[in-house]
Amino acid sequence: MSYSPPTRLVSEVMIAVKRQFGDESGVQLENTDIIRWINDAQDVIVSKTKVLKAKSTTPAVGGQASYTFPSDNIYQVESIHFDGMRIPNMNFPEAEEYIFSADPLGEAQGVPVLWYEWAGTFTFWPAPSDVKNIDMYYTKRPDPVATINDTLTIPDKHYQDVVRYVLQQAYEMDEDLGNAQAKGAQFEASINEFSEEARTAQNMTYSTITVYDN
Repeated sequence: MSYSPPTRLVSEVMIAVKRQFGDESGVQLENTDIIRWINDAQDVIVSKTKVLKAKSTTPAVGGQASYTFPSDNIYQVESIHFDGMRIPNMNFPEAEEYIFSADPLGEAQGVPVLWYEWAGTFTFWPAPSDVKNIDMYYTKRPDPVATINDTLTIPDKHYQDVVRYVLQQAYEMDEDLGNAQAKGAQFEASINEFSEEARTAQNMTYSTITVYDN
């Protein structure tokens, strides 16, 4: 799947929304409200489609098992690789039980066979014995927009979804429930289609994922 940097501006969303809403003069719809709804739309779209992908690389430290995440903007970790090899993820209770039975003193070092997350860090077992690259593949949260000149964070293919979401909020504020429901249904149908594509791609590639709600 090809990827191109986003090009759509907040101002474009505003123009489209105000025109469809019938308020091109901006009497009813304030820019601050539209910007807030745009940020909400981006959050919803990313949470459902996992569309913003990122990768980080950091060197391991010999004998060090735990590492901090490279960004506080991670929504979902999809995979962690050590020296080019994918390391399976295990939830904390299972990892704790497994490690205690295999390495009760916590002294094992070598090539990691699992990783788990706890309190903002991820931990390998056994601890890496060599200085190799740790590659993390993850879905990131969208950067919020603040001004009319800002560029949306999400890809252009979701521009119309943002417009639909913002219009839904505008109609609800105007107590036009019919149009609000119509736009909401259009938004959900479009997002569900993209979400199914994302789920299919993930299931083909990753058996385990870790989601963060921070």
